[in-house]
Amino acid sequence: MKKVKNYMLTMKEEESIRLDVSSVSSDKVATEQRDDKGPLKLTEPRKRMREDFGYYEIRLLVLTQLGYIPVAAAMLMTAFMEPSPEWCDTVRETEQSWKLNPNNEFYSLSVERGFACQKNSNQTTAMMSSLLMWGALIGSFVCGFLSDRLGRKPVYLGCLLMITIGHILLTFSMYLSWMTINATLAAMGFFCGGYMVTNFVILTEAFELPKSRLLVVSLNGWSVSMAVTALAASYTLNWYAYHTIFAIVGACIAIISLATCSESCRWLSANGLQNDAKKIALQITLLNNNRDIEEDDISILSWHEILGFSAPTHTDEKKTWKTLFKSTRFLKPTAVMCYSFMASSIVSFGFYFSIDVLPGNRYYNMTIMGILKFILGFTPFFLNRFLTKRAIAISSVGLCCLAALMILPIQYYDIQCMRWVIIMLSLMIAAGIDPTWKINHLYSAELFPTSVRSMARGVCNAGGRLGSVMAPMIVYLRTFGFFIPNAIFAVLLFIQLVVIVIFLPDDSDKDANEMNDE
Repeated sequence: MKKVKNYMLTMKEEESIRLDVSSVSSDKVATEQRDDKGPLKLTEPRKRMREDFGYYEIRLLVLTQLGYIPVAAAMLMTAFMEPSPEWCDTVRETEQSWKLNPNNEFYSLSVERGFACQKNSNQTTAMMSSLLMWGALIGSFVCGFLSDRLGRKPVYLGCLLMITIGHILLTFSMYLSWMTINATLAAMGFFCGGYMVTNFVILTEAFELPKSRLLVVSLNGWSVSMAVTALAASYTLNWYAYHTIFAIVGACIAIISLATCSESCRWLSANGLQNDAKKIALQITLLNNNRDIEEDDISILSWHEILGFSAPTHTDEKKTWKTLFKSTRFLKPTAVMCYSFMASSIVSFGFYFSIDVLPGNRYYNMTIMGILKFILGFTPFFLNRFLTKRAIAISSVGLCCLAALMILPIQYYDIQCMRWVIIMLSLMIAAGIDPTWKINHLYSAELFPTSVRSMARGVCNAGGRLGSVMAPMIVYLRTFGFFIPNAIFAVLLFIQLVVIVIFLPDDSDKDANEMNDE
């Protein structure tokens, strides 16, 4: 069989080829059906997960998830801003205590500038957290729009590069004004929000099977990046080394991604760039080396046949932001997913930002939280064999709501002997909400067509970022009553449970597994 490695060199000369498969005779298709003893043929769609995970798809998965490391380091940096109250008492006695540093406290930017251990230091930390989250909120909207207009790859790489530059700038914080530092945090938040929208879209669009996308969601790199962030902070104990490490990591991942990642074929096809989609499909297929390619067949095959995807149906209707809110088809899933993202984010980031007041070592607590989130993040993939995605989300939110209610009496009556229960339940909630996050991410990609997928993801992610903006404000309410934040979390989780039960589609609904532009 004649391979097409040389064919790739002549693709630019064949831009005029019309990709129409309707003329393919039934005899031709019949001869290209699967031979169980041989490799897959081009016209055969992917049916098993092992056909969905080629070398390219695995590489893309690894790179996009490693990119969460500098993102998590930026989003969670304020968790280390304020030293413990006990250490602040020590510092007030002598500033030389920082040089001795026997309690492994983090020497943050807030400490460097003299804002830590002050009467209003909690307000300063809350403001810095809010700047990051407001930036992420705006970035989710803007970058989601740009991704649908300019492409997945340039926006994905641009966000990762700018986050890396932000870490580099913060290593020069001693030469920057406090206002400039805060502006840098807001900018980093903007591109973190953009990254979390676009990296997921470019990744999920590379897979055909719903089960594969569920596994990809379960392998989301945020939880592992949390643990990496906590370990790096514990090891460095200094803002300069902290940002230096993540700047280097971000730069390496950005360079490798630039050289090895391709644009989404689904996006190219939805924007009328059929020949470009076909070129990339051929490159991916040759790289994976799991499908036979005959040169004579290429001119009559479409990009989706080369990859083994189902045929997309393209509409000429121009999709805009208004489409998501004016169309009855999109309005309900947009509203449902936006609230689910917001509630999950408030709870998750609420416990991230409360980690400094939890009993025990904050680094260990965050590391354990990240590990538990990673483990529980796999439950949707395994449980989906027995339960629907909606049932998994209901179970996750229901258990977290119950745990939040159990914490309330312990905090309200300040039962000292049960403080370990607070740690256990808090970690359980922060990790237990992760399966719902996975389902949220999967639905936000599958419920919308290619032409508005990034915009829809941007709106949903903006809901999540709005939640992360509200989280530090809710956590700050603990100064008026230690139980108040958990009471709010419990109410939000209960409302989310009701919304999921009533409005979230089930797996039997065709729209719940759709990835085509129709």
